Amino acid sequence: MPALPTTLAVVRFRLFGFPVHIHFTFLLVLVILFDTGLGVVATALWVLAILLSVVLHELGHAATVRRLGGHVEGITIYALGGATYWRELDIPLGGWRLFTIAASGSGVGLFAGLGLFWYARLGGLGRFGELAIESPWRIHLAAADRYGEYLVFFVGAFIWVSVVWGLVNWLPIGGLDGSKMLRAVLIRMLGPRGDLHSRIIGMVVGAAAAVWAWQRGLVLAAVLAVVFAGADLVAYRRPIIRPPSP
Repeated sequence: MPALPTTLAVVRFRLFGFPVHIHFTFLLVLVILFDTGLGVVATALWVLAILLSVVLHELGHAATVRRLGGHVEGITIYALGGATYWRELDIPLGGWRLFTIAASGSGVGLFAGLGLFWYARLGGLGRFGELAIESPWRIHLAAADRYGEYLVFFVGAFIWVSVVWGLVNWLPIGGLDGSKMLRAVLIRMLGPRGDLHSRIIGMVVGAAAAVWAWQRGLVLAAVLAVVFAGADLVAYRRPIIRPPSP
């Protein structure tokens, strides 16, 4: 990964030995949630749930890098996700190691989100929690806000972000972890050609995802799918993965 940006961080702290920087663009989350019709408390809890989920996701990447012998420079949290900046030390982090690093972020988030989902479904948050949290992707946050069930709201928001975004992040679209996972596999199978193939597949999947999102009125999601996939394809001549040694 490139050098860790620090100049535009609004908050800095260390977590489990990793430097964490919250970039000023994270404040755009408030703009995105402005027109949701939620109260002030619920909106603040939404932001906190997103922040916690993204930090946990990036900690999954960072812990895996450290476990596999790499050095983590730090973690930066942006408006639409985060990035873990790391470099190799003695052990080349290619092949299955790179695949594991890319998969571990959503893996940790899914484990935490699904664990809390079953806790809620088994009555851990009371009867209201059972009714409000129907599934990881169907959670009645507006009702929780209306009745002042803010613990249910926070847990439900965290479950939704961790599970839904975690699964989306495994799609092989440029800029997402799924693209890095596919790239690691194809480079292992095809050599340096796998890099370009993975980016082309990412562009095709991104275009399909954009059409799907546009037809459902998810304009921002459609635009982001195209931008991420297109930027990844354009960056082909600056490959981020070194082909494995013979």
